[in-house]
Amino acid sequence: MPSDPFPPYGPPNEPPPRRPDPLAPGPVGLVWIGGVALAVLAYAIGPDHVVAIALQAIQQAVWYLADLPRNLGHAVFAAMRAAAIGLLGVFVALSLLIIKRSGRGHGGLIALTAAFVLIVWGANDGEMGFSTRWLLALALAAAGAVGATNRLMHPSPGGWRVPGRPPR
Repeated sequence: MPSDPFPPYGPPNEPPPRRPDPLAPGPVGLVWIGGVALAVLAYAIGPDHVVAIALQAIQQAVWYLADLPRNLGHAVFAAMRAAAIGLLGVFVALSLLIIKRSGRGHGGLIALTAAFVLIVWGANDGEMGFSTRWLLALALAAAGAVGATNRLMHPSPGGWRVPGRPPR
């Protein structure tokens, strides 16, 4: 038995969908309500000032959008400095745990902390030109924190040894 190549629209025995009532509130009604609200607002503010306020709002929005990259740049720079300082704190705390556990690690703690301080010394002017110094300090602190974490998680059985020197 061949099937109908053009089945009827919609489920069988149902009337076709109705067009929406033109008087029902919809997009057109909402636009009219918005227009009435705008007229009331213009009356309350004063019709002479509405255009000036709208132009001032547009000018402030354009100024904000033009200033957005600089503001984001400062926020990223501040976050980078904060992350570098936080990772240095993580490294120092983990290094103290390593020293408490094995009695070793003083040299790494002193060397990395001194290198960090020397890198960022004088870079607190807040200018974007100093971001490379803070980026280098962030990388150094991150490497130290990851290394200290690795040393705590996977301690070598004999500690660090210099080749050719007998263990203690």
